[in-house]
Amino acid sequence: MAHVLVVGAGLAGARVVTLLRAAGFEGRITLVGAEAEPPYDRPPLTKQPGAAVDLRTAMGIDVWAAADAVHLGMAATGLQRTDAGLRVTLAAGGAEAHAGDPSAAGAVEADAVVVATGASPVVPTGWAGPAVHVLHTRGDAGAFWPVVGPGARIVVVGGGWIGCEAATTAAARGAQVTLLEASGRLLADRVPPAVGAWLAARLAEAGVVVRLSEPVAVVEPALGVPGSVPRVLVDAGPLAADQVLVALGVRPATAWLAGSDVPRDTVGAVLVDAWGRSSQPGVLAVGDAAARWSPRAGRHLPGGHWDAALRHPEALVPALVGWLGTPRLERPAAWAAPLAQPAPDPVPYVFSALPGGQLQAVGELSGATVDWQVDERGFTAAVLDGTGQLVGLCALGHPRAISRARRALAAPGTTPADLAGVGG
Repeated sequence: MAHVLVVGAGLAGARVVTLLRAAGFEGRITLVGAEAEPPYDRPPLTKQPGAAVDLRTAMGIDVWAAADAVHLGMAATGLQRTDAGLRVTLAAGGAEAHAGDPSAAGAVEADAVVVATGASPVVPTGWAGPAVHVLHTRGDAGAFWPVVGPGARIVVVGGGWIGCEAATTAAARGAQVTLLEASGRLLADRVPPAVGAWLAARLAEAGVVVRLSEPVAVVEPALGVPGSVPRVLVDAGPLAADQVLVALGVRPATAWLAGSDVPRDTVGAVLVDAWGRSSQPGVLAVGDAAARWSPRAGRHLPGGHWDAALRHPEALVPALVGWLGTPRLERPAAWAAPLAQPAPDPVPYVFSALPGGQLQAVGELSGATVDWQVDERGFTAAVLDGTGQLVGLCALGHPRAISRARRALAAPGTTPADLAGVGG
């Protein structure tokens, strides 16, 4: 009986587990997660700190109903190939492992391993310490949001999605929020410059002090004694805060694959094909831990967003089930064979709750031209390449425009005529 080990109990890993069973896979499924928490949904951590995030409640995803074994509080430490298949070594991730099983410590043997270990926040050396936070896990949220309230001085370092969302939420809770961004605009390289400027104005209206082109030299944590507060050192001098949130992005959490011959890119993401298969037979990756080949884009695209974690398992699971259905001796040769149906190639999509409403972005957002249209509902910013072809769209208050753009961008050979009616 074939055995699939899914390493990582976030949305991507949980989706792989439940989709495997829905696809009729009758073999053994084991799910391992480094956090002691049951699988949960991350986006509300920055927007709705009190929301129910357990995937069973939030999305109806129950890994216990699909997996044969669920080991939480167990972190992967290595991957080796054996004569029988693959072996993942494990170590206890915490003393309070929820639903953990001490027998899981050591190693797990499997026919296939799905890498769904997500990403880890970037924190420069020396910055970590009392009153300095990241906002990536449920535990992080439990430490940060209780100290964010009326009058609290909050400094957010980083003007990406997490920084902007957290600054918005903190200001709404009555905190005095300063957001520092090293580049000259918010959401740099994520949305067109005009959208970043629009967002800076909306944050200012919401009470956030936005300081652009303000690199941070160092964050000095609090001393851990009563009355001590962290300091943020910028060119203009030290900036005092009650709490500091470091929101400088994330890196794939794949260091445990070192020495395994599983190919990774320069930031650590596992390089996979359109179905999620690495070049190593039996090793697949999905979500933030993967860089997936996009036939449409002609390059590997990073995970990095909730929509990728939700949708990419839909391509991975059929490929994995089909491969495990071949005789064991034939599997190495069958690993890289294309499936009868081409892999789904969803257009990159992200959404964010920000001042003014929900900002949505789809496709590539670094085109040569932006067609900016504003009306009483919000705006659309259509991104065009040098030939006038649609490559991406940002919108607020126009969900139908986003839906039309997603369909147009998914079709090969999108032409300028496909823009008709996009702003509606």
